[in-house]
Amino acid sequence: MSDIDEVFTKLGFGKMQFIILLSCFNLQIWMTNEQLGFGVIIAGASCEMRIHDRRLAWLMAASFAAQMVSCFLWGELADVYGRRKIIMITSTVANIVSILSACVPEFWGFLFLRSVGGFFIAASVVSLMTYLSEFTKISLRPRVLTIMSFSLGVSMIYVPCLAGVLLPLRTEPSSWRILLLCNQVPGIIGIIILVFLPESPKYYLSINNQEKAMQVMEKICRMNKGKKVTLNSLGVESLTQPRLRQPTEKHGSCYETKVLLLNHAKIMWFFFIIFFSLSGLGFALPIWMLRVRVLTATFTDWDTMCSHLDGIKADSPGRTECHLTYEQMTDPMIHGCVVLALFVVTSVILTWLSRRWVIIGYICISIIGCVALNFMEHPNLILISFFAIIDPLICSVRLAGSMLIDLVPTHLRGKVFALISMTGRAGILITSVYVGYTLSYICYVTFNIFILVLIGCHVYWLPSEFQRTSFTN
Repeated sequence: MSDIDEVFTKLGFGKMQFIILLSCFNLQIWMTNEQLGFGVIIAGASCEMRIHDRRLAWLMAASFAAQMVSCFLWGELADVYGRRKIIMITSTVANIVSILSACVPEFWGFLFLRSVGGFFIAASVVSLMTYLSEFTKISLRPRVLTIMSFSLGVSMIYVPCLAGVLLPLRTEPSSWRILLLCNQVPGIIGIIILVFLPESPKYYLSINNQEKAMQVMEKICRMNKGKKVTLNSLGVESLTQPRLRQPTEKHGSCYETKVLLLNHAKIMWFFFIIFFSLSGLGFALPIWMLRVRVLTATFTDWDTMCSHLDGIKADSPGRTECHLTYEQMTDPMIHGCVVLALFVVTSVILTWLSRRWVIIGYICISIIGCVALNFMEHPNLILISFFAIIDPLICSVRLAGSMLIDLVPTHLRGKVFALISMTGRAGILITSVYVGYTLSYICYVTFNIFILVLIGCHVYWLPSEFQRTSFTN
């Protein structure tokens, strides 16, 4: 029997992996459009939907609460029925629901459909990195997953560029609705490509389906090495992988979850704290950053962000224009470029440093950014402080996810990622509501509390690289 990771090493990172990466890249752009890019949609819809701070907080909270509730369901189903099938079905439904939400005339219907979309998009959040990683040899995995994360930066450029063209227009239907429809295009492309791709061979091995695992690997072999090369010619007659679940071994969703939370409690709680804290700040604050910039754009004098916000009521849409300009989209475009550049730099840094030390360094940068917001008065310095808080944490979440994939055996990955994603979504939900209810009243406390949260992250207790035997059954 040949170890499947050794076979992947023989086959190399070839045509099949590039096509899978392309599909996952497009799906990740769409997911980011739906989550981080949603802040641009809200900026355009604020007047028509009468979205003030509290409505924004609940709009975000409802979507992420739906994701949090559904994560475990999708993680369990991905382990039982396969990553590809779950991603394809749920992404299609989420795409349709998002298109319908662009047609809703009032806030509460919009809130409902965004919540339903969040329920289904959670499946891709749980399964997408796992699906790509299971076609990639271990030594390349951190860099390949980081390259897939370039899509976050691409999305954060794509949405404001389109918004800068569409939102200034006075059209029927409203320009923000057209933008919301355009945001679905990468998802549609990703789903179409996914239709022609195989299921993960590691998933097939995890359910003891040797025949289908061999068929998938044979297809990869022919695409990567040419039609004349077969697994047989490479000396591969059957496949195995470390830490396979034995047929006689007790299993079941409740039992395996209990094993994870009790037998591996220490390592799981480290990840819970990391994902709760870093996801909460990294993925909730970009929408608030854009809102703060739009709310304070009419002030001509230099002052700290909190001094400006003292004069704006939390239940008011703020002194904003209902039709935003291209210039107001410049900040999100710059932000996307910074995120993309940071992921590119991270992929290079990983050549010399372990993921643990990169994450520790990024958290330190975010703490400095939180401190700087207390003092910065120039609008550009305030923007840079926001970037310093948000962008390193977005990178850190993705790196922590790749560490977790290396740590967990195939048959538990769906459940583990579901639990971690639930925790991350809880962090985003709580951060969103917290900022919505405190930003206009106790602004200085709002961001200084984040310093304590980041200091409390126990990243420095994690080993530099996990042993693959860390999780056993």
